[in-house]
Amino acid sequence: MRRLFIFLLLADLLILAILAWGPWLNDEEIHDRVLAERGHRDGTYGYVVYGNGTVKYELICDYNVHWIPFGRWVASCEGAYFVTFWNQIIP
Repeated sequence: MRRLFIFLLLADLLILAILAWGPWLNDEEIHDRVLAERGHRDGTYGYVVYGNGTVKYELICDYNVHWIPFGRWVASCEGAYFVTFWNQIIP
C-alpha cells in the first residue's frame, strides 16, 4: 500500500511539473496569435507620422514572450497578457 501511495504521489508531481513547464506552448505561435488578436486594441499597432508628412499604420512596440509556471507572459510597452497552458489569452 505504501508503494502505491509513493507511486501515485510521484506520478502527480510529474504531471504537475509537465503542466507548469508547458512544452507544447510555442513562443513564436503565441507571439503571432496575441499580436493578431490584441495588437490593435492595446496600441501595439498605431499610426506613425514621419518627418516628410507620411502617415503609416505599423508596429510601434513588439511583444516579448517569457516563460512563467503554467503558461507564458506576453508583454509589450503598451499591454501585457497571460497565456495559460490550455492556450487562453487572459488580459
